[in-house]
Amino acid sequence: MRLQDIPGVGPRLRERLVSHFGSEEMALRAVANEDMEDLRAAIGERQAIATVRAARGLRYRASPESFLATDEAEGIYRAVLNRIAEHANTAYARMRIATLFPSGSPELINDMRSISLRSVDLRRRLGDVRELLRRIKPLRRREAQRIRGRAIVARSPEELAKARSMGFERLLDVHLAESPGELRDTASGYDHVIVLGDPGASLPGVEIAERLDIWYIAPEAVLSFYTDNRDALEAAIELAALLEEREIERFEGLEKLRDALRRLFDDADSSSISRIDDLLRRLPQAIDSAIARANTELRQRIEASSVTLGGQDLLRALGRGDLIRDVFEMQMQGIFKSVISDARARVAADLGLRGGEALWLEEIIPQEIKYPIEINHRALRQLELELRRRRESDALSRRREMARSLMSMGALAEDLMKRLMQLDFLYAIGSFALSYDLTMPELIEAAGIGFRDGRHLFIENPEPVSYSLGACGISEHSERAAILSGVNSGGKTSLLELIAQIAILAHMGLPVPASECRISIFEELYFFAKSSGTLSAGAFESTMRKLSAVATEKQKLVLADEMEAITEPGASARIIASILDMIHENGSVALFVSHLADEIRRFSRTAVRVDGIEAEGLDDENNLMLSRSPRYNHLARSTPELILDRLVRTTEGGERIFYESLLTRFRDTQP
Repeated sequence: MRLQDIPGVGPRLRERLVSHFGSEEMALRAVANEDMEDLRAAIGERQAIATVRAARGLRYRASPESFLATDEAEGIYRAVLNRIAEHANTAYARMRIATLFPSGSPELINDMRSISLRSVDLRRRLGDVRELLRRIKPLRRREAQRIRGRAIVARSPEELAKARSMGFERLLDVHLAESPGELRDTASGYDHVIVLGDPGASLPGVEIAERLDIWYIAPEAVLSFYTDNRDALEAAIELAALLEEREIERFEGLEKLRDALRRLFDDADSSSISRIDDLLRRLPQAIDSAIARANTELRQRIEASSVTLGGQDLLRALGRGDLIRDVFEMQMQGIFKSVISDARARVAADLGLRGGEALWLEEIIPQEIKYPIEINHRALRQLELELRRRRESDALSRRREMARSLMSMGALAEDLMKRLMQLDFLYAIGSFALSYDLTMPELIEAAGIGFRDGRHLFIENPEPVSYSLGACGISEHSERAAILSGVNSGGKTSLLELIAQIAILAHMGLPVPASECRISIFEELYFFAKSSGTLSAGAFESTMRKLSAVATEKQKLVLADEMEAITEPGASARIIASILDMIHENGSVALFVSHLADEIRRFSRTAVRVDGIEAEGLDDENNLMLSRSPRYNHLARSTPELILDRLVRTTEGGERIFYESLLTRFRDTQP
């Protein structure tokens, strides 16, 4: 199969598919595998759905449009499809459900029946995992953010060109520094510098590049893919583990991916980095607070102290005036030493400094005899730079380790997510089937459809209905065509819709809303909705053209609701009778809802069965009591007759006599 063989794929669409996937072979593989997300990215959602439908139809020699022969049948199919899609948890599953269609292909139907049975089994065994499935989504790949505080420095123009050719310039600054001085100046502006080549001397925050792999130079570019998709990946890991635990599926490399992601997302692994961040955040305030307290304490202690000069000190002071300061410093040095020592100890305790880290404070809070005590801001900035460099070095080392382990797992993560989205498609079908207590129908050879306890999908708490047409084994009645009579609002239209729902689901290879169902494979489904009033000449001609398709030799299921409204009653009865005769002749199956049962039988050349949805009478409050399942070979009483019966019961005198007279006429005409 070639792309242009798929209906609807013209030159422009083929070009877009080949451009996106790289080759026609890869594009065909995506269509065959129904990779809805990739196809949507290439050609849009609507076109992706249409292309997959058309390709499946081509593969099974079944046009997606051929089974549903009328707009009304198409409408019921769309409503059923939307109801199934309500059980999808991912966009992928919703798109995949939209590609399903009914057909007359036994191969396609049987393949879908196998998928449906597997779906129900999956849903039963897996239980309710909707919350996890809703977090499953295609993995996003966005442009990695530019890295600040780190740079690449090339020692020659050739190395600079190589770094640029590898695309590193998109991620971090790239410089040329041919002399040691240029390298030193460049390095002073960054927390970490990676040098391509010999730096010539050891410099703080500078390392020689051991390799030029992306995970080594810019591990953030690798890790951002996983952090951006963290929620979806964590849900996928949890769901995949559950699938393995319940022995539903196996995922190669799952444990390896889970361990790598756990290290990436586990904050405990970055405790040293967190500590440095905490130090950088709290260091200025801790020092400012300690200095303020030290100055207050120093002032109080000096104010409570005195300086004593001996005779010799006094004589020397008269000859040399600056000696007084020496005497002051000598006598006050104990107080200064004590206060400064206490300030350093307070900062060390406040920040939780360990071991030799307290030595940092000796330069930041120098032991000078001066008031007020001042911070050495240059030393403080140097410490902050040292901490940032240490943090960057520790973080970079950790990121490199994780990026190296995750570098080769992108395809594994993508495959895991695709498999789980595909699983949601199965899960949705299984959920739909179990939610409505659906049953897989039995496929039969003889033309017919029959079911027990059928339940309309779009009626809340529907009354179960049983009915059959043809020799399907559900009842002893084997007629393939019938007229359905009965009271207004008795459920005739709902029964037609239920038959259409069952036929559509069965021909999609899906279970149906009934406790038991037997159905043959039809080539077409015709559904004609009730007409509102007599049609004009043009509309009548258009309707006749639609009905003419019934005369083809294809085996079909025809459902029509009160078609007598298309023209005057006598002509309508002749038309319906002729259609029923044709259906008998070409081996199809039909059910017509009509109030003209007697007239149709009179004009029909073949025996026509008349069934009825019978009102069982009136209850104690004179409300209609109905049995929704039709009675075979029974012309049901009409609504007017029952209304007259109710009027007879609820009136007296001459009025009652009038109603009794009318009611007698109804009953005298019954066979």
